[in-house]
Amino acid sequence: MWTFALLAGLIVGTVDTLVMIPLPLPSREDKRTAMIAAFIERFFLGFVVGPVAAGLDANAILVGAVRGLGLSVPAALITKSCLPIVALGLLGGVAVGIAYVVVF
Repeated sequence: MWTFALLAGLIVGTVDTLVMIPLPLPSREDKRTAMIAAFIERFFLGFVVGPVAAGLDANAILVGAVRGLGLSVPAALITKSCLPIVALGLLGGVAVGIAYVVVF
């Protein structure tokens, strides 16, 4: 279970960070900070879906969708870039939920 959680977190965090590479930001430092923050946020999205679904005995896809939305909304409001951030959070959470269902 924990190996799945760690791997899911690393994959979701890495994918979300890679998506940010072409985005223009005011400075290199701002871009680096934004990418680190995005990685951490998405890492924990991927990391918690499996254990939460198992602990609650809930549908992992639903847990992933709810966690993806819940973790994305604050960043979306801060950056005023709602659609891409929320969409990637939702897709990432659902993808981890589907992977969890397939593996377990």
